[in-house]
Amino acid sequence: MRIVEEIAVLVDEMFARGIGSGAALSIGDNGREVERMFRGTTRRVPSPGRPVDEHTWFDVASLTKPMATVACAMVLVGEGALDLDAPIRSFLPLASSTGTVHQLLGHGAGCAAHVEFFKELRANPPADPRAALVDMAAAVPALEPGKTCVYSDLGYIILGAIVERASNLPLEQAFATLVGDPLSIGARYGAEPELSVATEQDVRGVVQGEVHDENAWYGGRVCGHAGLFARLDDVSAFASAILDTASGTPRGRLKTEIVNRFLDESAVPGASWRLGWDTPSRTPGISHAGDRWPRAHSAGHLGFTGVSLWLDLPRRRWVTLLTNRVHPTRFGDSPDAIKALRRGVNDAAIDTLSPE
Repeated sequence: MRIVEEIAVLVDEMFARGIGSGAALSIGDNGREVERMFRGTTRRVPSPGRPVDEHTWFDVASLTKPMATVACAMVLVGEGALDLDAPIRSFLPLASSTGTVHQLLGHGAGCAAHVEFFKELRANPPADPRAALVDMAAAVPALEPGKTCVYSDLGYIILGAIVERASNLPLEQAFATLVGDPLSIGARYGAEPELSVATEQDVRGVVQGEVHDENAWYGGRVCGHAGLFARLDDVSAFASAILDTASGTPRGRLKTEIVNRFLDESAVPGASWRLGWDTPSRTPGISHAGDRWPRAHSAGHLGFTGVSLWLDLPRRRWVTLLTNRVHPTRFGDSPDAIKALRRGVNDAAIDTLSPE
């Protein structure tokens, strides 16, 4: 059985449990794609959608962080427009955190993990929801920076605003100008509903082509922590660009020394998080990367909607899995099912990659 057929069985098993409806997979080795797969349809309710293919858009949720916010920061730092040691308050004077841009990137600025700002934004819609969301995130009391690593959406809402101020561009334009266009990546904020996989069925109905994350939705749709939509080719092209640049062949406006700094440094001693990227846990059975994916010189990121990207830097390998595991609901067995699928996919992918 070919590896993609083995992986298709794993995906179909999740679908058979009523979790998700569509999936796309790309496996890369030595900087080039060696396997890909499309499975399922864009939705299961209220009726089956169109088959998933290379034109299908996925809400990549927190993959927005490395693909958009972090990648923009990489370019801005490399071009001297953003200082990693700059205080957050030099951009947002009223911010609670006394940390730096470096600490924000590495989830070490003391920011809280998550706050349901959308409840207030929904009840009392502000004139400028994007600015209101940033102000709300910046105002939440913060811990002492540099002491504890807490994965924080709030920190990346703030970072999105810092990217805008450093680039003098709205975030969606900053992404297109600094990252998307130079790398020929078509990822963007929002997509055509008929070409997008559906996410959750909630008070908005079946969400399709609009951001799933409630804070992002009620906070202006374009945020540093969520909101990006991408096709499989967009994510695999991004993976290839990061791997090429890290190995000494710069792509677009990225610079090798800056990319490697982001992939190597942490904001808190001993933390698994680097600057915008996570690393696989060394404890067996824990990591969404699986147990066979290399632990040294490896980085990746997950997204709440059911997406993931893992990189093996020395071998220029990647595995990206895109799904809509929150469709039609995030509850029930969905969290356990997507973790099992991610682990199974990454472990299986090792079998199709080139020998050591």
